[in-house]
Amino acid sequence: MEQGGVQPETAGDGARWSAASEMNGTVATVPERAPAVAMPDYLVRHYGWAYLNRFAVWFFDHQPIINAILFGQYRKIMNATLRLIQPEKAGRTIQLAAVYGKLTPILASHIGDLDLVDVAPIQLEAARRKLAADGREIRMRRMNVESLDYPRGSFDTAVMFLLLHELPTQARRNSLTEALRVLKPGGRLVIAEYGEKRRHPFHWFPPARWVLERAEPFLGGFWRENLDRVMVECAEQAGCRVTRDEGVSIFGGFYRVVRYVRD
Repeated sequence: MEQGGVQPETAGDGARWSAASEMNGTVATVPERAPAVAMPDYLVRHYGWAYLNRFAVWFFDHQPIINAILFGQYRKIMNATLRLIQPEKAGRTIQLAAVYGKLTPILASHIGDLDLVDVAPIQLEAARRKLAADGREIRMRRMNVESLDYPRGSFDTAVMFLLLHELPTQARRNSLTEALRVLKPGGRLVIAEYGEKRRHPFHWFPPARWVLERAEPFLGGFWRENLDRVMVECAEQAGCRVTRDEGVSIFGGFYRVVRYVRD
């Protein structure tokens, strides 16, 4: 997506983002040229219609739309995420993948040292526009969350907001391992996600479950996993340990927000 001379398609792994253009007096983050990053096959194949299509990016990034998709729970999930992040203690924070809705501008308004990474240039550009509308800027880099171009121990806090269920099993594990790797000892990973598959009506009612799993092809696999156990295994891969610190159940357990601490 190109706007005001911004060409995020040229950004890549290791791209440096600089405040280099002004639009209506607002400084906007723009990328310098860098090698391209390969778009994951699962993203193009299963979610290209929702995240890589220009009309879809415009359509889904309206608050009423994203709130309807989340059965009216967006604000509760976002507020729980913000509470567990504890912005006054967040330190240097990384948001792993751009998201539709107000989350990124709200994080930027509470956290002064914030990075955002995403593999899709169009998603970074959408985030930039929302931030510019609020007169804010943050560091943005185009990266695949499975392979972060940051040194070990770069961040105090990491945030994953409704990302894991959209990744295949190995991609989920790679992303969690990388999130833990780039956290400092004592750093915190806050995950907002679907809850475990238990007794919510949407779990046991076959038509509802069918619709959800058709729209989210990796959700069924995510539902069947024990996130705490997966986190322990990913921490081992990252060469550290992790402890579940606090969790919040939302919408009868259909959604959850969990905070983990890296030892």
